[in-house]
Amino acid sequence: MLDTAVFRNGFRSPSARTTQRPSRVARSHSGVVPYALVYVDTDSVGSPNSTSVDPFAYLQQAITLNRSLLAAGLPRLTVATNVADRVEHYLADIAADWRPDVLQLRPSTLELPKATRFYGTHFKLDLLAQAAATLDEGQLLMLLDTDMLALRGVSAELLLRCRATGVGAYDITDQEFSAYGESRVIADLETVAGKRLVNPRWFGGEALLASAAFIDKLGPRARACFERYRSSIDQLNHNGDETFISAALNLLAEEGQQIIDLGAHRLVGRHWSGNTHRDLRWFKGCTLLHLPDSKRLLERQARHPTFSVARILRRVVLAHAFNRMLWPLRRWRRARSRLRRMPASHVARVDVLILDPDTGRLSALASRLTSRGVVVMPTVTLEEARDAARRLDPRVIVTSSRIFPGDRGDVLDTIQRSAGRPVMIAFSSDDARLDWTQWDGWFPRSADPGEVVEAVMEALGRR
Repeated sequence: MLDTAVFRNGFRSPSARTTQRPSRVARSHSGVVPYALVYVDTDSVGSPNSTSVDPFAYLQQAITLNRSLLAAGLPRLTVATNVADRVEHYLADIAADWRPDVLQLRPSTLELPKATRFYGTHFKLDLLAQAAATLDEGQLLMLLDTDMLALRGVSAELLLRCRATGVGAYDITDQEFSAYGESRVIADLETVAGKRLVNPRWFGGEALLASAAFIDKLGPRARACFERYRSSIDQLNHNGDETFISAALNLLAEEGQQIIDLGAHRLVGRHWSGNTHRDLRWFKGCTLLHLPDSKRLLERQARHPTFSVARILRRVVLAHAFNRMLWPLRRWRRARSRLRRMPASHVARVDVLILDPDTGRLSALASRLTSRGVVVMPTVTLEEARDAARRLDPRVIVTSSRIFPGDRGDVLDTIQRSAGRPVMIAFSSDDARLDWTQWDGWFPRSADPGEVVEAVMEALGRR
């Protein structure tokens, strides 16, 4: 729990707690103009990431985001919405100094079925065009999702770089490839872009820095991508603004447009409670935290009489610690659920058995293989792996190389197969160990997980 303690203590400072003494920061001196979209439509299916039935839940998140921006010395947020009168009425009880500004969006020309997932986010195209006209020379639009929290001011060096190129975007290609598989993500991008991409990248929709001149270039390409997106929406794995905005950014990049990666500069970090892929201490240095699974927490803070970043972060840390303990159980339950959904003819076997005692290091393999149609069974203990191997007759076993060397023969002896033994692949947990001779395939810890995935696919006879 060292990472949790350091993260929590790192935010204990008087500046983290804000009383009702906000200071207005003039936009002309800030360099950034924060905007967020709150599209209210009770007839749409909304966001799969939100369980709230309150149509103003996203406005409550925006109130908390605005309070955190002001506490960090940043300009106040402008909420762009399709129902400005209702939003202003909702905000009437908030003190004027803490109240976000409101912009009425003009009627949209975008046509989309309301049953589309993330329906409201698609209208960020309208927001970009309308907000760009309000920017002064040298200012950058900072388009944010509402479920975010500001921790500090924006780096002056980063602003200089984004002004020079006109744009900074949040590159999350590694996260998307790992979660959904390279082929599926790239297929979506190229379908919407309308061409083969040399270096396809996926950009998260939670943060975008853009000048008015860049938005003028982005707009026509994004709208063309939107039309291709709309015509092929039933075939796409991804729905939402990220798909066609990412495709448009890729097209501009191939024309020579430089795009600053906001994630590398830690302007923004996307944090899911319980996720083990990144140490919590990394997020301490971020300007903005994106908290997609802490929406209800942010909504409750909007109604709190005082605002404290430290108070919110303490709850984030506690939720993270709790969900890390539950994460192995959730993986086990998902695996069991997948087996129950399998056709009866497949229940007797799985393609790949993964033994992951670290409960996280090999999890990316399971996600990638599942996205490619492979039936995967993750296990945590050696005994569980033995039992699963007997019952499910896996074709491939992947594990940490430090687990099996002494027990490898014993494990194989317990696997009753009439057609031969499974292919044994090790993904080492220690680069200093060279026990590759004991395995059909062996990879050092420093290897790209994609190489292990390809080795598994080859062993299965699939490409």
